[in-house]
Amino acid sequence: MKITNHFSVEEFTKRDPKMLTPIQTLMLQNICNNLEIIRAFLRNVPIKISDGLRLPSDINRLRKSGYNPSETSDHLFGNIVKLRSKVKTKLYGKYYVYSVGACDFVPSCGAQEAFNLMKTYFTRQTGIISLPDRHIKVGQMILEKRDSFWIHMSNPPDLIYSDQIVASFFNRKHFLQSLNNGKSYETV
Repeated sequence: MKITNHFSVEEFTKRDPKMLTPIQTLMLQNICNNLEIIRAFLRNVPIKISDGLRLPSDINRLRKSGYNPSETSDHLFGNIVKLRSKVKTKLYGKYYVYSVGACDFVPSCGAQEAFNLMKTYFTRQTGIISLPDRHIKVGQMILEKRDSFWIHMSNPPDLIYSDQIVASFFNRKHFLQSLNNGKSYETV
């Protein structure tokens, strides 16, 4: 099922599209709209989605495969996950429900190359990427590397939540990189 001209639901999840809630569909639509703008900026290079909507069970699968997924990942698209971290439990409660949608992607020109091309357009305080023709707003854009590079992009929390909720629960840096498989991050 097509979401935009170049992206379909099947690239983000193997679940039946009818299983997505209206809010999850909104989250996915916003991500695809932003990807279309990035694709156009990169001169219409194809973009491969390497990870999209996750279920809580995917966190365990990824950990077993050697990745370091966050239990508060925006990849959960609002799916409820039981928290293990005492620090996160103190902040959010026993369960996390605030994820706003995210994907990992690799443009055919290369993730590191694409990230570096966009970097000069980052507005670090707001999460806005002011590309020459269009602006997009992200929650986070992170260049990540395990064996190879990919870009993680999440929706801005204010797509779903009020300013008060965003101020209380979403104090995140917008632009980061991790060159050690998510073990540590540095601001870009």
